[in-house]
Amino acid sequence: MSPQTLEEFLAKLRISPTSTVERVARNIASARITAGKSVQDVAEQAGMEIVDLTSIESGTRRASGTELVKIAEAIDVLVDRFFIGI
Repeated sequence: MSPQTLEEFLAKLRISPTSTVERVARNIASARITAGKSVQDVAEQAGMEIVDLTSIESGTRRASGTELVKIAEAIDVLVDRFFIGI
């Protein structure tokens, strides 16, 4: 059995990859705002460029697993917070 891509896995669950990326993006932005942190603060603490975090929060760019962990640490939440509602 060959490994599935994320898109194939989501398709089997009838979840649109776009909606998943958008949901994660909204959850990241929500967690950041709830924590009272600016995009600049989180980007700096996560070792990212502001434009990259902004792109992730807007859903125009997918975050890597490493980036999700760094963002979660900068916001002081668990990574699973970003997957609520998925």
